[in-house]
Amino acid sequence: MSKKVCLLCVLLLLCTAIQGQDRSQVKLLKKAYKQHSTPLLYQFFDNWSNAITSNENEAKSKWVAEAHKVFAAFYQPLQLDKIGCRSEKQDLYKNSPYFIVQDTLQAIYMADVIPITPDELEAYYTNRINQIYSKDSIRKEQLNMLRKFKERGELSLDFDFDYYGFSGGKSPTTKVDSAISFRPPVKFPNKKIVYLTSEYARLLYNFLGNRHVGLGQESIMQVAYSKGESRKRMDFINNAAKIFYGHWGGYWQYETYPKATSIVFDSQMQRAVVYFRFVYEGGEVTLEKQNGEWTIVSGKLTWIE
Repeated sequence: MSKKVCLLCVLLLLCTAIQGQDRSQVKLLKKAYKQHSTPLLYQFFDNWSNAITSNENEAKSKWVAEAHKVFAAFYQPLQLDKIGCRSEKQDLYKNSPYFIVQDTLQAIYMADVIPITPDELEAYYTNRINQIYSKDSIRKEQLNMLRKFKERGELSLDFDFDYYGFSGGKSPTTKVDSAISFRPPVKFPNKKIVYLTSEYARLLYNFLGNRHVGLGQESIMQVAYSKGESRKRMDFINNAAKIFYGHWGGYWQYETYPKATSIVFDSQMQRAVVYFRFVYEGGEVTLEKQNGEWTIVSGKLTWIE
């Protein structure tokens, strides 16, 4: 038997096993809901947790390997103040026994430097302005604007793929990887981790359905929300892991937030910025490697849907 035939046989057996596991999990979830059984719901999540684990050791580059470590330091669903969330949201996940963690990362970028302190940022942008603008009047105008931003405490780094921060020249970056399979090794006392693969996202969607009230259907400021049987099934899942119906309607938000979308490293991999989503908002968190460990320096929300 040729190697190609052997490999094909192995792949077919693997696919069959995965499909059998999926069917078993679908049946278990339906049974748990029908019987209103929290223990069976927990069994569904335990099976999920045991079947899909961290892939940190499979990182294909130094950037991806370090991104796993950065995420583990950044991911603080039980200390949401660290990423700039308001106090009323601090206990959002306190009573959730399971956390649903993303399994992909959109992109990793590299910037030459990542200034953090106000003085570092001022020096960085002063140099950028002097390089970019040759006309004295424009350069002076930009430098004056820079000082005002610093005085107001609004000075922040603005990368070339981002739209926030001081406009005195966006900091250039290089994309080093994208569409990354990404299951960081996060751990919390008394919490279990499951990773949201496309298969489990589809399984949950098929279970929950899509009955909802559309965006603005009841009032101009009203967001979409689940209703009827979909609402009941969402409430049931929330006994294990808190999920949300999508703001715009037609989709679910399964991840236990924050969800990282992209990570920017400096060239020495000593500093990083994580861009993230938090339910219907988002922002950025700056981290620095201190004594060999990634540590959050600051975090803030910068947008809302």
